Amino acid sequence: MPISKQMLTGFGAAAAILGGSLRVISTFVPYTPDSPGLELLYGSVDILMLFGLMTLYASVSRLLGWTGFAGFVLAATSLASIVGPDPNRFGINFYEAGAAGLLVGLALLAGALLKHRLLQPAALLWLAALASALIGILSSLTLAVTFAGLLLGLGFAAAGFQLNNSSAGRARAQR
Repeated sequence: MPISKQMLTGFGAAAAILGGSLRVISTFVPYTPDSPGLELLYGSVDILMLFGLMTLYASVSRLLGWTGFAGFVLAATSLASIVGPDPNRFGINFYEAGAAGLLVGLALLAGALLKHRLLQPAALLWLAALASALIGILSSLTLAVTFAGLLLGLGFAAAGFQLNNSSAGRARAQR
């Protein structure tokens, strides 16, 4: 049985919904260093959101121009860099660098989406996630950084629901 573009979009939308939902849930799970269960959860979240991001971008890429492309590349690369255990190497915390790159990339992508009135709830949630993270970092308010993760997950879930709720193409992304 051949796999259609519509089937792939459905799988990617489901990945975004599941990854985003698990990201929201993980906000309320206390962090325990070196916990295999948590590493499995975090790795699953990152992989699902990566597939969701690829699907989202593929569904609207022809409309977003270079800003959208740059945002997608930065977000996808950053998300891929944080899958798995998060080491500190060469004085760099790879999780923090990857998370920052993800939020900046999603902000660029969100700008392109909003310009074309596509996936607006997801785009606004991603911009709010970046704003919350910046507030948290600049004020040392941990709760704002935690809230940024929750907004990030809600953005992915919203994007997945929007992609899944209509036929393929521009109409799919607009709803």
